[in-house]
Amino acid sequence: MDIGSYALSFAALAFLGIGVEIGYADWGQLLSFARNWITSLVDYWYIVVWPGLALVLFVLAWNLVGDAFRDALDPRMRSVRR
Repeated sequence: MDIGSYALSFAALAFLGIGVEIGYADWGQLLSFARNWITSLVDYWYIVVWPGLALVLFVLAWNLVGDAFRDALDPRMRSVRR
């Protein structure tokens, strides 16, 4: 149920340079490499927006899946719904 949190943690570590090696596809590295263009984000806004949006949607989707599993499988939630 914490897969979204793990993905966000790995992306944060990769953004700081502690994560996977350079060359592997990682959302944190994409955002980290985009720091070189921060001064010209008016022209190159998509360099930061698309990886960030993909990361947010991925984490949101896994959190929703985890909530659905908890609602479906938690026996305490079934007894309350009477």
